[in-house]
Amino acid sequence: MSLVAGLVSGVVRRAVPTAAIAMGASYLASKSLAAFTSPDAKPDSSRGMRPLYETHKPTTGLQKAFVAAGAALMGFGDPTDGTYIAALGDATSNGFFGRMREQMIGDPMGRRILKERPQISFTSEQWEALAELPEGSFGRTYYDQMRRNGISWATRPPVRFVDNEEDAYMLLRYRQCHDFYHVILDMDISVVEELAIKVFEWQQTGLPVGLIASAFGPLRLPQKERQRFFAHYLPWAMQCGAQAKPIISVYWEEMWHRSVDDVRKEMGVWLLSERNSVTHAENSTAILP
Repeated sequence: MSLVAGLVSGVVRRAVPTAAIAMGASYLASKSLAAFTSPDAKPDSSRGMRPLYETHKPTTGLQKAFVAAGAALMGFGDPTDGTYIAALGDATSNGFFGRMREQMIGDPMGRRILKERPQISFTSEQWEALAELPEGSFGRTYYDQMRRNGISWATRPPVRFVDNEEDAYMLLRYRQCHDFYHVILDMDISVVEELAIKVFEWQQTGLPVGLIASAFGPLRLPQKERQRFFAHYLPWAMQCGAQAKPIISVYWEEMWHRSVDDVRKEMGVWLLSERNSVTHAENSTAILP
């Protein structure tokens, strides 16, 4: 009996401090994020920083580091909350927009997007009109996937911590179009599929958030899914992302009536055959509700 008591005592002595540290870190992370991401957060006028666009939250490099660390920690603990991934993307993207800018400036459609600044938005009538499009069209496939997974187009957070107005728009455009990437890559919203999307996005854009998510995200996967990710999803996403047409220069709003297969061919995208042999139930742990 004393041996059992000793073992229990040892486990408790090790587990309690670890849990306390984790809880304390999570608390501090949530507080640091709330201080900057809250709509009521004020710019640091004492340092002469003023907002550069409507949703901008001017922050120092140190403050961005706190936001990034807090967002990474909270996002790892709760990947169902997209605001953490968005905050991580905001706080780590400054200085990494060169590839996206070159892609857009070097493409007529990209230059048009930068000039017109479209944003993904629907009235209720426009949204339901997608359901009337032919099966196999890009718009209908997008509508069906969003309905099937219970996702709203209106849930993408605004950009807050990017310190250049044009860069902020490029990040917003990339973020708002994320669900279109699911459509053309035929990926649902399990963790393993979201990680594959992040790898594809990183190859395309060079933004650190994709690299960070794909580096640490697999730690959350069950062993079977982690093995599948490294054996199939990762190499496919790396190669497909590197060879496909730049996604940031696509005017997705003009693709609704086109065949989704034709859009994939035009972009140089091919689907992961191994994913088609895996049921949604086996791809467990949905990353979004």
